[in-house]
Amino acid sequence: MGAWGQEPWDNDDAADWFGDLFETLPIVDRVLEGLTPESGSAVNVAALWMCVELCRVYVWDIDRYDETITTAIKTADRILARQDDEQFLESWDNDPAQIARIQSYREVLVDRSRPSD
Repeated sequence: MGAWGQEPWDNDDAADWFGDLFETLPIVDRVLEGLTPESGSAVNVAALWMCVELCRVYVWDIDRYDETITTAIKTADRILARQDDEQFLESWDNDPAQIARIQSYREVLVDRSRPSD
């Protein structure tokens, strides 16, 4: 079939390469582990970033795509619920841009959780 779009993952060869990558490495397990409360907010944000960058159809392990998106959204919600917690804010140098960043990650993930038409 070849290419069907302009993104790096929008072609047969790249989709196959990503599929092989996710079969070979425990990326999904590690990201899901990074989304747990026990991992801490810094790792949670790093795992959210991975989801925003890589959790796409034709890239992410399709069998675990919905699980990952749902978990990532819940993690973003958990972090955002703490945005008024002084200790949490201090861990991010009281930078409001960090909360805005997490909100934008959440929006991207919510958009990807909806079935495309």
